Amino acid sequence: MEQSHFLSENTQATLLLCAPLVAARVKDVSPLSLGEFNDLLGTLERNGASLCDLLEAQKADPILESLHPQFDTARLSALLARGFALSLSVEKWSSYGFWIASREDERYPRRLTERLKHLAPALIYGCGDPALLAAGGVAIVGSRDVDDTATIFTQKLGAACAREGMTVISGGARGVDQLSMLAAVDAGGKVVGVLADSMARSATSANARDALQDGRVTLISPFDPEAGFNVGNAMSRNKAIYALADYGVVVSSGLNEGGTWSGAIEELDKYKFVPIFVRDGAEIPEGNKRLLKQGALPLAPPPWPGSLKEEFDRLVSEAKGSPSRNSLVQPSLL
Repeated sequence: MEQSHFLSENTQATLLLCAPLVAARVKDVSPLSLGEFNDLLGTLERNGASLCDLLEAQKADPILESLHPQFDTARLSALLARGFALSLSVEKWSSYGFWIASREDERYPRRLTERLKHLAPALIYGCGDPALLAAGGVAIVGSRDVDDTATIFTQKLGAACAREGMTVISGGARGVDQLSMLAAVDAGGKVVGVLADSMARSATSANARDALQDGRVTLISPFDPEAGFNVGNAMSRNKAIYALADYGVVVSSGLNEGGTWSGAIEELDKYKFVPIFVRDGAEIPEGNKRLLKQGALPLAPPPWPGSLKEEFDRLVSEAKGSPSRNSLVQPSLL
């Protein structure tokens, strides 16, 4: 396939089946959802076939025939026939300096497959050093609209992560996400942005360009680099932010609404990948107060008695040793 020499065959097949190919404006056929893709992988494996086999017509035809009627083979054939459209998209992505990885590729972050398992995105579009994705760090999330107190807290938190060599992992949205990422970069730290939309625009912005070039920022997205904002995408990428991290901090959250709230509740109640800290103090939002009641750990405003990491570890240790909190605190910490 032209212009796709840097993609593995597995990634080419995954792109054909799962990518909307926004850059090539292909809209005549609906790509596979993650669930449909996982079902297809399982069926191929049971039949002794692989995704790569679908790229070869002589192998693909009998494989597709064997998949009927469990799968819509006409739809699969139409998706696999989008080679020219994929070439156009890959050429455009290459001009931005993007890389693309499927689950089997070396660049794909192992933390996602190990923690999310079958829920790990089928594809990751990236820009910057993929090695940063294995470094762990602090997931810093929060509302788009924040007051002065939350802004100062976020900036000090991002700068502290930079000083201590902990990567800031966030979603790139206006508000807490961008404040934490910019504070870390300005302090000489490293940042991973897990974007829900418009990665092409973000990667070429003045704020990101220099840091991307010197290896201090890596941007990734499970969604097409030119995809616009979508509430469902914004919600679903939250689990990837936490899965890449060692700690999570919620700076400000609404109550029972918004991506910050839903992502934190999902992490506290379902995934439990990392300890979750919530900004505590005077005049915090109602969402913060409820998350603390749900088992998140209170993080006071700086200055902290020791380093930020020492404060994280102290709070986790205290929670483990406190019988009064054992019924509330995250099960993953006990």
